[in-house]
Amino acid sequence: MHFQTSKSNKLLPARWHRFIGKLIFLVLITSTSNMVAAMSFLNAGKAYVFSPVQIRITQNKEPLKEAKVIRRWEWNDKKGEDYAFTNNDGVVSFSEIRQRGITQLFPAEFVSAQQIVVVIEGKEDRIWSFSKRNPDKNSELEGTPLNLTCELSSEEKMYRDFGPALFTKCTWSTK
Repeated sequence: MHFQTSKSNKLLPARWHRFIGKLIFLVLITSTSNMVAAMSFLNAGKAYVFSPVQIRITQNKEPLKEAKVIRRWEWNDKKGEDYAFTNNDGVVSFSEIRQRGITQLFPAEFVSAQQIVVVIEGKEDRIWSFSKRNPDKNSELEGTPLNLTCELSSEEKMYRDFGPALFTKCTWSTK
């Protein structure tokens, strides 16, 4: 037995499929934007206590190989420290340090103490000391990424170009 269907009944399933397809697309777009908003919300109030940093360390203009480099920070009465070792080119990298604090949610002064030292024969040689006053990424050098070159035989210099005094044996490019 063969049933005939009208032309309008044949279009109904196609319209239904298009509607379902559009509905699925809308749900996916909405949930993706909600995930992005949720991630932004989770990062709200997080400060860059220490921006990411890459350092090339030399001693007497030669790369300092396999040296221990210690990074320290203090913010909101919480102290932190991590370390890494230079590679054969004298390069060491640290990722960003982000922390949430109640002072980020209310108007308050932001101050993060920062220090980087190199351990040579059991003694620490300070190459970076700064009081960061802005919670934004790369605000240490007013937006310039922390790509530093440090010569240990250099005298420590003081810079006041960035607000608080920066004491360092490092140089950086302003590109």
